[in-house]
Amino acid sequence: MEQERTVRDDEIVVGTDGSQGGRAALAWAVAEAARSGRWVRAVRVWDPAPLFAPPAPVFVVRSVVRDDEERALENDLAEIPVPEGVRVEGELIEGVVVGELVAQSAEAAMLVVGSHGHGPLGRAVLGSVSAACVRRAGCPVVVVTPRRAAVLLGATGAGAASDAPR
Repeated sequence: MEQERTVRDDEIVVGTDGSQGGRAALAWAVAEAARSGRWVRAVRVWDPAPLFAPPAPVFVVRSVVRDDEERALENDLAEIPVPEGVRVEGELIEGVVVGELVAQSAEAAMLVVGSHGHGPLGRAVLGSVSAACVRRAGCPVVVVTPRRAAVLLGATGAGAASDAPR
């Protein structure tokens, strides 16, 4: 039996990572919140595992890295103009990026992520957070490039892409 999920129709979750695509995704989410009357929860996920894997330094102070990530999230939020009446909150989460964004999407009205625009070869070699979110998210997904937005419906785990109006 499938468990019924509770959807927070007023929440837009946006993944932000300090990249140009991440900033474009955050700006798009804020504009969509202003248009739709929703609010934005900007999520920055940091994965400490690479800090302790070779060739990383043997000794890394985890709290220093976490503080750096917190400042980076604050910088992401400070760079985006927020219209009056739009609520934007930031949240720093420790974990694996795709898994955490997918978990955050479970009850959200939509998930917004940026695309780094690596193209098919880059995705094959590097993997793609946005492509994985489209496949696995529990809500519709919007993938934003710095130049345009592509709406990708990933609510059932099978994404279909179409260009959004420009």
